[in-house]
Amino acid sequence: MNRQQLIDYYSNEHVISELLNSAKGREVAGALWDGRYDQRPNILQYPSDVVQMVRKGVTSFHISVEHWTNPMAITSENYEKLRNGWDIILDIDSKLGLDESKLTARMIVSLLKKYGIKNPGIKFSGRRGFHICIPWSMFPKEIDYKPLAKMYPEVPRIIASFIRKKIKRRLLKELVRTKGAKQLIEILGESPSRLNPFYFVEVEKMWGNRHMFRAPFSLNEKTWLVSVPINSSNLKVFSPKDAEFDKVLSSKHPDFFTAEGDAADLLTDAMDWNALRKKEEPKKEVKRIVWENRVPEELFPPCIKNILAGLEDGRKRSVFTLTNFLRMMNWSAQEIEAKVFEWNQKNKQPLPTSILLAQIRWSQTNQRTPANCFNDQFYKSFGICTPDDHCKFLNSKKVSNPVAYPFRKIKHAYPKKRKMRGFSCLCGKEFPTIRSLAMHKGRSH
Repeated sequence: MNRQQLIDYYSNEHVISELLNSAKGREVAGALWDGRYDQRPNILQYPSDVVQMVRKGVTSFHISVEHWTNPMAITSENYEKLRNGWDIILDIDSKLGLDESKLTARMIVSLLKKYGIKNPGIKFSGRRGFHICIPWSMFPKEIDYKPLAKMYPEVPRIIASFIRKKIKRRLLKELVRTKGAKQLIEILGESPSRLNPFYFVEVEKMWGNRHMFRAPFSLNEKTWLVSVPINSSNLKVFSPKDAEFDKVLSSKHPDFFTAEGDAADLLTDAMDWNALRKKEEPKKEVKRIVWENRVPEELFPPCIKNILAGLEDGRKRSVFTLTNFLRMMNWSAQEIEAKVFEWNQKNKQPLPTSILLAQIRWSQTNQRTPANCFNDQFYKSFGICTPDDHCKFLNSKKVSNPVAYPFRKIKHAYPKKRKMRGFSCLCGKEFPTIRSLAMHKGRSH
């Protein structure tokens, strides 16, 4: 697709209308020709906004899972206050092919129907998968006396994990039936007892703050197909040819963000399952620190701050360190990309854009930790290792990676919150599940 075809497609009144409707109350990010993202935060308000962004070089539009009172005011410090809702967007992607993505999507739609959720939003990703939407409007606005809007990303993660658990056995059985165990084992290289269907068909479950997904009617740069909404009844017969932009413009499609029914029962069962799972699971040794929220720069170790100040030597090695460190600090792909390009301008001699993009993309698909602190090649050899008291303390305890540094600082910066064992009533009593809490309320209050 050439530039003029791109402008013509995004200038279509129907496409503009769909993009503007999808972007209401959401943050918007545009992907550029060279793989980078346009400025964030951003929004779409007027038809001219869409065309202007495309003329600027935007090839696809991505919108936030979260809903915001004022998207343009979002910073890393205030997004908890500005968030006023979120959707569940189940991102399905298969290594085996589109048919396996269809199979998984149909299983999820069938499961949701059992919970009273009819006609959930479904759209083609534009390549080899689908997105399924359970909109915010279907959820209760409070749970356990807490506003549900503030319980992000933990509640969407729980619901996604619950859905994966419910379809796991059946999905594996169907994959073995259609592909054959021998072929699956050859792809995976493991014995049948260790086969997991989510090695072959991924259903995303670990998105974080300010997570984005491809907007309905946006193009996919890898195929130039449209991320088009479809009816669940047409899912089985859907073909990528149905997503060609000329066909999309001449046919009608459902609204991705509307569904029939109520998600309260799904939410309740998922939360109860998670509460009981936590109680039953034995404690495991934690081998890697996992941050729930984005770690701010003020908690970064001296070596990372020295890198971010700009370098004369060690720039290529530091791209590896920086991209992997930021990823483990729960920074989004867009935030990492923006920070790396900002850092590159501070270097005495900036690196070529191609090197930066290659390393950023590689770090997202080949997840690694930064080199250990005692690796002179990455730190001391070009003078960025300037340890402070926290570094000395950590090194004395044989913890020797920059990723461990913020853990010590964040532990002192934020008081430890009391862990709830279950769900509590205002009278002070606690219960293991939401259903048992509801029964108590009905009997006693």
